[in-house]
Amino acid sequence: MAESDSRKELLARALLEYLELHPNEPVSVTSITRICGISRQSFYYHFRDIHDLHAWTLHHELMKTVRPVRGEGWRTEIQAVLERMYENRLLVMRAAQAKGSVNIDELLKQELGIYIMRSVEEASVGLDIAPQDRALIARFYTAGLLEIIRIWIDDGMRETPERLTERLAPFLVNSSDLLERFTAEYRA
Repeated sequence: MAESDSRKELLARALLEYLELHPNEPVSVTSITRICGISRQSFYYHFRDIHDLHAWTLHHELMKTVRPVRGEGWRTEIQAVLERMYENRLLVMRAAQAKGSVNIDELLKQELGIYIMRSVEEASVGLDIAPQDRALIARFYTAGLLEIIRIWIDDGMRETPERLTERLAPFLVNSSDLLERFTAEYRA
């Protein structure tokens, strides 16, 4: 691991530690650099501001979970993301409330969009669906899922990831009817 990545990891761990110890206190660059024993200048070498650290940490925490479950279907991947978000709910809720450069909606849209597009591509194998229609389907599912997740976050993430995934399951599986509607025969 490059020194820059290891420093970023160190700062991310410090952020997570700080949130665990001080869940209701504001996070500052000073509080994070004190925990890891590095200078403020070093912090700013790696991140623009505290919001940038939040976004980087959230992205990397989500990616740690999703990599091992790739290829196991939408439901498994979405539940893995929700579980990881739930485990890091202090970070997620702080990022969602941030007024700075962190935009949790955009971050989740990017993260989820990749998995959903891959799932749509896999589900449409053998079907004659135009690339722009596959992209439309993926954007539709991404937008809907993002809205549900945002409501879940705004509600304090009180519902368990398992329960939320169960409730989402009818929308996440058996999209064959939807895909069939986009085949070339249907459009003709």
